Amino acid sequence: MIARLLDRLSARVHGADTVAKIDDVLTLAISPDGDTRVSSSRSRTTYLRVIRDGKVGCASSTGDDAEELIARSLAAADAGPEVELLLPAPAPLPAVESHAPQAAGADATALDRLARALLERLQQSGRRVEVWAERSSGSVQVANTRGVHAGYQATLAGVGAVVESIGAGWAPPCRVHGAGAALPTLGDVEWLAAEVERRLAPPIVESYRPLEQPLICLAPRAAATFLRPLRAALAGYEAWLGSSPLRDRLGERVADERLSVADDPLAPARPASRPVDDDGVVSRLLPLIERGRLLGFLADLELGARAGVPSTGHGWRTPNATSRVGCTNLRIAPGIEGPATLRTMLGRGLLIEDLDWRGGPNPLAGTLTLSAPWTYLVEGGVVRGRLEGVTLSGNVFRSLGQLAAIGNDVTWCGAISTPSLLVEGLTVTCHP
Repeated sequence: MIARLLDRLSARVHGADTVAKIDDVLTLAISPDGDTRVSSSRSRTTYLRVIRDGKVGCASSTGDDAEELIARSLAAADAGPEVELLLPAPAPLPAVESHAPQAAGADATALDRLARALLERLQQSGRRVEVWAERSSGSVQVANTRGVHAGYQATLAGVGAVVESIGAGWAPPCRVHGAGAALPTLGDVEWLAAEVERRLAPPIVESYRPLEQPLICLAPRAAATFLRPLRAALAGYEAWLGSSPLRDRLGERVADERLSVADDPLAPARPASRPVDDDGVVSRLLPLIERGRLLGFLADLELGARAGVPSTGHGWRTPNATSRVGCTNLRIAPGIEGPATLRTMLGRGLLIEDLDWRGGPNPLAGTLTLSAPWTYLVEGGVVRGRLEGVTLSGNVFRSLGQLAAIGNDVTWCGAISTPSLLVEGLTVTCHP
């Protein structure tokens, strides 16, 4: 369909690009009562963007009516914004591992086997366990009127669980998951099960003498949530033209010199790996922060045209057809300290395994209030027990500017790869 669209538009517009996405999803879930549910879905969406008389218009369709899609995109351009948008020319694509044949071919039986392997590791008295396994398989085709015609296949497969404690030893629901382009292995299942046991094992601390601003170790899952304001501050309109706290600070030191951050669409077999973005711009590794110094922001074609900067290859087409700027695979460089060393460095401090996102008074500026249901008191390098009712408040960017250490335990949490972070300057409140 995309070739037909561009052929019909060639004499009617100054430029056009199109993206066609197909995705087949299969999900298997096993309830705490043992019921198995299998569901499947297939989506196919074509996105069209046209440039006519200096204006840009976008439309999308899930059908085959090319003329109808063209008419809607032209109508959108008539009322659209004026943007000097220069579409990319053809260029060689990098080799990227974004598709795993085993994951693409996984059926309900394979997913059931994977989910039950995790269920067997987690089930025991005093628990309610729900598990699931899922795989999606699809393709992306990108083309434009300058001769770009590129595409790739993509898979995403994952397994996860929610474990609820019942009766004595109650704990909040423990949610774990792992995902990548390849089907999870039994080793991945063991890793998830071990995380659950580690989080559920410590007893509740009955008497806690609070510290207002203790040293805190954010384990990888907690760090991934904590870094959400940083991701937002590095991407899109807010970074280049809006109210990001990092705006106009390129080249400046914005974080502790231990911190280095990059966006990596070429990471092998990760959730957002791809050789080309939805604008047809070739993907590349993009350093964002190097040893605390701000090196770059993310942009797509439209934002780049408005801000007067080149696209970094981070364009995504949304369900409503518009383009947005977003990370692919965000990577935080590891430090040198192992988990045991980090716990020792805490003295009398807190280890946080996971955080619940609650935003806060000004998330974009980094001012947050976060619920921390998986917080543990550490003394002398030993985990003494779990604390209930813990809330963190403070500013992400201020804490990143005074890191005490970065761990070497890099872990992929979805499309974020991060080690543990030892941070200061956060206020802790505890309401048992």
